[in-house]
Amino acid sequence: MSTALVVGGDQIEGIKQVLGNYGITHINHWPGRKVGDGNRVIPHDTEIIVLVTDWISHTFTHKIKQSAAKRGVKIVYTPNGSATLKTRLDRLAHH
Repeated sequence: MSTALVVGGDQIEGIKQVLGNYGITHINHWPGRKVGDGNRVIPHDTEIIVLVTDWISHTFTHKIKQSAAKRGVKIVYTPNGSATLKTRLDRLAHH
């Protein structure tokens, strides 16, 4: 089972569908709007993080980026759109 963490965004059904097409079967979602979201810990089974850049602050993005780097988790940055996410995941798969 592959697990992703989507950070940011409110309506992520399109993102979930794209991730499912890439074999990701479990998706956690942090909208990033709650005060405590900045203190959350990335789930231990997370293999990829999708940062929806249109909907999160720079400070929160920085915290997620640091935590992911420490754990070796890949990050995909995307605006709130499934088509862009698909393109970026394709590019990641080829590297």
